Amino acid sequence: MQTLNVIDTAVRTGIFQTFTRLVEGSSLEQRLRGQESFTLFAPVDISFAYLAPETFDTLLKAENEGILSDVLGYHVVPRKIMFSELCNLCKTPTVYGVELTIDNTSELHVDGARLLHVDIPAWNGVIHGIDRLLM
Repeated sequence: MQTLNVIDTAVRTGIFQTFTRLVEGSSLEQRLRGQESFTLFAPVDISFAYLAPETFDTLLKAENEGILSDVLGYHVVPRKIMFSELCNLCKTPTVYGVELTIDNTSELHVDGARLLHVDIPAWNGVIHGIDRLLM
């Protein structure tokens, strides 16, 4: 049985360091450490290399904290969804309040992001590694 929450599990894997640093100190971090169950679609570190530097810098500015919070919330579904269930879904709501589109025509994509790692278990949910930041 897993003893780490989704944030600590993401940190422990070592492939989501950039994303978990963005989440640090946010209200979302506290929520992900809580008792609710979550599915976290976490971009792997290499995916940030494909993000325009100015986009990344804009997200990090203090005056854009609300934008960053929205972007981070777009990666979190307020329930646990394993890969096998994802394959049968078309959409799922996020904690940000919008729906992610799930496409399983050739290989599974979530809002255009390809799943690279699936079903990384945590005590309060599951993590799926994706190939880009969802915006």
